[in-house]
Amino acid sequence: MFRRALRTGTVFVEEALWIRSVLERAPLGPGKTVLDVGSSTLAFRTEVQPHIDEHVFKPLRERQLRIQHLDAKADAGVDIVADVTLEGVEGCYDLVICTNLLEHVVDRTLVVGNLKRLVAPGGLLLLTVPRRYPIHHDPIDTGFRPTTRGLVELVRFGNVFEEATLTVRSPEYYRGKRWYRRYFRPWQQACVLIQNGA
Repeated sequence: MFRRALRTGTVFVEEALWIRSVLERAPLGPGKTVLDVGSSTLAFRTEVQPHIDEHVFKPLRERQLRIQHLDAKADAGVDIVADVTLEGVEGCYDLVICTNLLEHVVDRTLVVGNLKRLVAPGGLLLLTVPRRYPIHHDPIDTGFRPTTRGLVELVRFGNVFEEATLTVRSPEYYRGKRWYRRYFRPWQQACVLIQNGA
């Protein structure tokens, strides 16, 4: 089976703002646990794409949630080292976050099953994937571009807390793209927050 390194891709500003907004309304209080799957490094989250920390993790820290970051590379800001299958990862978390990863895995059923296994009863699973976005090999892209309904059907897990299809409007993401003027259609992200009904 193909086992690739977990690496995070772009988390768009619009996506980070949606995550912040929906988690502000989620039932998450002090002491609750969070697992960030495919987190990349502390430098990536705070320097390369500082909106990730600013809009996603800083508000969670301010609410006194306990956050663990999981990635395939051992580096500063990575608490758990594991590959994309999540085989061998143990724990029970009140919130599991997995952004822009499922389009890069061959066996989505296995990965989604392991993500669900890590969510506590009544806990939350937050997933984002490209809905409309160019193929980006990292090192593979399976072309998985679901609607929010397709993402919910893949997961089959509890109740949908919130779902959204976001349009990426920030112009900085499109600069330098040769196809921008000729083929432009704004990129979109499918985003869901699902509560474990177990």
